[in-house]
Amino acid sequence: MRLFVAALTLAYVMPTYSILRRFAATRDDLTLTGLKVDGSAAASPAVAKGLAAALGSTWTSGDLQLTASLAIKFPGRCRLDLSSVESSRSLTVATSNGKRRAEGPEFAAAQVALDQLCALFAVKSGGEGETRALIERHLATLKVDTKQVSHGRFMGQLGFIIGARADGSPQYWVYRDRVPPDRFLPARVRFTDERGAWDVRFIDFTSASVGDWVPRVVEVYRGDELQLRLTALASDTRADLDSTKF
Repeated sequence: MRLFVAALTLAYVMPTYSILRRFAATRDDLTLTGLKVDGSAAASPAVAKGLAAALGSTWTSGDLQLTASLAIKFPGRCRLDLSSVESSRSLTVATSNGKRRAEGPEFAAAQVALDQLCALFAVKSGGEGETRALIERHLATLKVDTKQVSHGRFMGQLGFIIGARADGSPQYWVYRDRVPPDRFLPARVRFTDERGAWDVRFIDFTSASVGDWVPRVVEVYRGDELQLRLTALASDTRADLDSTKF
């Protein structure tokens, strides 16, 4: 009987509305007004040479190691700064409720990382259903078919895939918690734009440094090539972000 119940549970595919509603509720319950996350960044060899030159850093082989700083002011304002310890130059990408801004050398993977982080983790509202609707609109801009939902497994964890399963289709992957309450945290976003095919992966929501406010690790792939890895090392929920330019 237990095996039968377990099989039925695994066979049940929850509709997109319910998945997004539960995740949206966890964002609306946050008491945070701002969040500052400091950590590291690694740019892949494919982009390291040009990026190192633009930032006044040296590079010979392997990943280019950088410092990273993410600022979030709820709702919808985010900024990511990447810099090298070897110079005072930096790269900044920011978004304020969908309006982008950039300073320094162009690095598409950084903008892609911030766009997805901000759209999914900086959402918050006091109105019933508003946060869920914002996420739905974001997925629509990525052309994710939210009418299609199936089971999937990512990083060894069972969850859901929203979108068509065909190769190259835009998709939104969601972790399903093994124990209640189900938070349905984002696992990855796959989409294609004028810059290429992107796969943004959100890894580890159990870190003491950031909990489930944001993922501890974000990886950005263009095609099959890892271009950027962001790793959170420390966070501050009381940081003064009033003077931060988003």
